[in-house]
Amino acid sequence: MRARYALLLAPLALAGCGAPSGETLQKQEQARAAEVEKLEGWDRAFQPDVAVGAANQFGFRPTPYAPAGDGFASTGGPVTIANSFASKPNAVGFAARGATAERVDTITFDLALTDAAGEADALKRTADLIRDYLFQSKIDAKPIHQKIAKGENGGGQLAGANYAIERAGDRLTVTFHRSGASAPANS
Repeated sequence: MRARYALLLAPLALAGCGAPSGETLQKQEQARAAEVEKLEGWDRAFQPDVAVGAANQFGFRPTPYAPAGDGFASTGGPVTIANSFASKPNAVGFAARGATAERVDTITFDLALTDAAGEADALKRTADLIRDYLFQSKIDAKPIHQKIAKGENGGGQLAGANYAIERAGDRLTVTFHRSGASAPANS
């Protein structure tokens, strides 16, 4: 009989151990949503919860932004981007990295072109995915969309953040660097 009461009282005891109540957590989430709502562009995109949340919406199922190596990181994917019936379909991965928990310094999309027959489609779909990902933060990716879709190397500025498109063999990597980010986090 005592064991049954102990099991019934355990959740009540744990509820008082500093974990936020449902109402408190809801208020915290509402306050954070109001904060994020005021941000746009790269200021919004480089927020860890925004970067990871946007990646989750595109099916990457990223890990939480947490300590990793000498900084913080979240990785997700790979997600099949074209020709899912190929023995090795083309797939894209996501990574967000930063020196601190408060801000992401780089957002990277890495496309593995493992199915030559579906390469053109994979490049186009990756360009569309990146465009749509950035659109969530009101960043217009039109200036780099065609370079990504053609798999062309390139770099420069997009709405105030540096970007690099690097094609090496069967990989295409697109990286966005936060202005003012420390050099180690940008590598």
